Amino acid sequence: MNRLLSVLVLIVSLSSARATHIIGGELYYDHLGDGLYTVTLKLYRNCDAVVDFDAQAAIGVFDGVNYSLLQVQLLSFPGATTVPVVLDSPCLTLPPNVCIETTSYTGTFTLPLTDNGYIITYQRCCRTGIIENLINPGDLGITVTTRIPGSTVPVNSSPRFNQLPPVALCLDQPLAFDHSASDPDGDSLVYSLATPLNGATAAAPQPNPPAPPPYDPVPWDVGYDENYQIDSDPAIAIDPVSGMLTLTPTLQGVFNVGVRVQEFRNGELLTETRRDFLFKVVACDASVVSAIQEQTEFCQSLNVQFVNNSVGATEFQWDFGDPNIDFDISTEQNPSWSYAAPGTYPVTLIANPGTTCADTIIVDYEVYLAPSPVFIPPAPFCGNEPVTLVATGDFNAGASILWILGGSSVPPTSTDSVVTVQFAGPGTHEVTLTVAQNNCSGFYTDNVVNYGQPDASFTADPPSPQPLGTAVTFTDTSDPNGGVITAWDWTMSGNSFAESAPVANWDANEPGTYNVTLTVTTADGCSDIAEMEYEIPYQPIVIPNVFSPNGDGHNDVFEISNVQYTTNELTIYGRWGNKVYETLNYKNTWNGDGVPDGTYYYVLYLSDEEQYSGHLTILR
Repeated sequence: MNRLLSVLVLIVSLSSARATHIIGGELYYDHLGDGLYTVTLKLYRNCDAVVDFDAQAAIGVFDGVNYSLLQVQLLSFPGATTVPVVLDSPCLTLPPNVCIETTSYTGTFTLPLTDNGYIITYQRCCRTGIIENLINPGDLGITVTTRIPGSTVPVNSSPRFNQLPPVALCLDQPLAFDHSASDPDGDSLVYSLATPLNGATAAAPQPNPPAPPPYDPVPWDVGYDENYQIDSDPAIAIDPVSGMLTLTPTLQGVFNVGVRVQEFRNGELLTETRRDFLFKVVACDASVVSAIQEQTEFCQSLNVQFVNNSVGATEFQWDFGDPNIDFDISTEQNPSWSYAAPGTYPVTLIANPGTTCADTIIVDYEVYLAPSPVFIPPAPFCGNEPVTLVATGDFNAGASILWILGGSSVPPTSTDSVVTVQFAGPGTHEVTLTVAQNNCSGFYTDNVVNYGQPDASFTADPPSPQPLGTAVTFTDTSDPNGGVITAWDWTMSGNSFAESAPVANWDANEPGTYNVTLTVTTADGCSDIAEMEYEIPYQPIVIPNVFSPNGDGHNDVFEISNVQYTTNELTIYGRWGNKVYETLNYKNTWNGDGVPDGTYYYVLYLSDEEQYSGHLTILR
């Protein structure tokens, strides 16, 4: 059965070199108070137009009387949406190249109350070159404009159309479309046909700023005018009160159409909103073909996504062929279904069920479970020791396994379920595990991360052994092995003696053998320790047996050689055993003060439990 589809198109898909850009639009505003207005620019275009919506739409504001430019504001592109296609009969076939997109640019404008009011305008070029009812349409642009009244009407928001027309018109088929608008202020609205406005040029398709008013109408071709914009019998008309648009197209083609809604308050015309758009009149085929996209994936989860390739249908009935379930049905266009188990299922699709143009197809669908392997990589580690990886997951014991471990790894591949691998060096190593069974395969990829293990070492300058009082410099000579050393911990016999730095300084003030260690740590948290022994030999203790504290600057104190470098205890006794001097850590400071000349006895204990004793004589 052949019928003609009746659908209104706002945009026409072209394959010619000059493709459609903006093919329609409207402009309206909302008063926010205090001189603030939200301005909305709605535009329409072909989905496959060569030129996209403007990244920034230039909106010009002009004085409402002398038309001088007051400001320009650039509104950013908010993204586009596809206008849904709704057909009035499930047996009609939509032409494949009918697709329109719409977008709404919005911005807030500060427009203080003035006597003259304002005119707001957007312009864009060029229209599609295949429009039937305009002269040289490919050279024509579009002007979308509206007016804000002056101070006699301090508060007003403009009317805006309620809905888009349907997406196509059918030859010789009547159309009745509610083209009414709404007004936030509740003002009276009057509808009429209107000639679209020209604007912009091919040389300057995106004028910034737009040209000032007044604006020229588009030139109608012979046989067309504002009241006869499209071949129709009866002629196109719009009810001035209800906004009901009616026509019965009699010629195939693309036609530019304009509709205007005027806003009145107390009999005074405040403003108007124009909609500039396209009609495409086509011959429509009523054939319906049910089709399911050929199965190409046989290894998937039990949840299957079906793709509907039917032609000419708007309603569908699916039966997924599960013999154990009664409700395995759907009316969605592209449904999905989760089967209880693998198998082969007869899937039935009826296009336009219950109509005279219904069509049915039955396709066997093979459903298998793809294996789902996984492995758990070790936590990031330091060094490059071999690591063991284990294949687990959802697959059978007899499945084929393949590890891809990296060309420089040892081994680079493996077919075992458990593999021990040593990577070429520190870094992030991608490992892929592939498992195949029942002619299906699944894979899992993850990373094994290891960091360079530093090799700690350091030098001493000058080298051990050295005498007391030597200034020693320890210098880090560690190999970071690909890492970056960020911390140095220096200890001397277990105690920290320097700041975290590659160089540590030490003064050898006491004899002994010292265990010096350096712990280096990289930015990845990897560390290593180096150590060395450093010897400061003990100096001999030499104790005099006489001193003369007579103030001549020579031999005035009891001076024991090298005693100051030891931990010691000194006690001096008189000839009758009475204690005359006692101190810890003697520093060669006793001058016999308070005791007479004579012979005395001393006992010196050192920290290593060595003991010295003897007599000494004071001679002044």
